[in-house]
Amino acid sequence: MLPPDTTDSFVLGQYYFNYGDRADGTYDLAKARRYFDKALEANPAGNSLAWYQLGRIDFLEGYFDDASYKFGKQLDYFGDSVPNVYYMLGLTYAYRAKNFGVESDWQKAEENFAKFLALQEDSPWARVDLAWVYFSQGKYEGMLPLLEQGLLIAESNPWLLNMYGLALLNTGDKSGAKEAFTKAKVQVEALTVEDWGKSYPGNDPGVWERGLSEFRTAIEKNLSLASF
Repeated sequence: MLPPDTTDSFVLGQYYFNYGDRADGTYDLAKARRYFDKALEANPAGNSLAWYQLGRIDFLEGYFDDASYKFGKQLDYFGDSVPNVYYMLGLTYAYRAKNFGVESDWQKAEENFAKFLALQEDSPWARVDLAWVYFSQGKYEGMLPLLEQGLLIAESNPWLLNMYGLALLNTGDKSGAKEAFTKAKVQVEALTVEDWGKSYPGNDPGVWERGLSEFRTAIEKNLSLASF
C-alpha cells in the first residue's frame, strides 16, 4: 500500500498509526509520531486529534509521563470534545501505577475512567479497565456493580465476563465465577484475530494473534481455578 497523496501531516500520521499493517511497513509508530509532530508544529490547535494521537503513541511505547502531558494539552485546547482522552488518561495512570508503583495514580485512574463513563456510560471497555484498576487494589466488591451494569448492556462480551468471573471468585462465589468464565470461554473462542485488532485500535497488528491467544489461555486458567 502507498500512503495517501497528500501534504496533510495529520492524515499521514493517521495512515501510519491506524490503517497499516506491520508486514507491508504501513504500521510505523516512528513515522506516525513524526507526522503528528509536524501537524502540531504548523498549528498546536489545528487538529482536534493530534495531541490525543501522540499521547496514545507515548502510552503504547511506555512513556507514561509524556502521554499524560499530551493528554493534558488535548484537554487544554479542546476540552472534552474527544471523550476518549479521559479513557486514555485512566489507562496511563493505571499502567504507571502498575509498572512504577506510583500508588496515587490508582486514584487518578479511577477518576478519569469515571469521567469517561459519565460521558460514555454504555462503554464496556471502560468498565473492564476500571474493574481491573479495582482488582489491582483488591477492591473486589467494587467491581461487581460496575460489571453487572456492563453485562446488562453487553452480555456476551468476553472481557466483561472474564473480569466478572474474577470479581465473583475473589468475593467467594466460586459457582458464579465458573459460570462467568464458561460463558467467557465460549465467546472468546468465536473471536477472530481481526476482531481482536478492532478491539485494540492503534496496537501493532503483528501482536494481535498473540494477544488473542494469551487472553484465551488466561480464561482457561481462571476457569480451572473456579472449578476446584
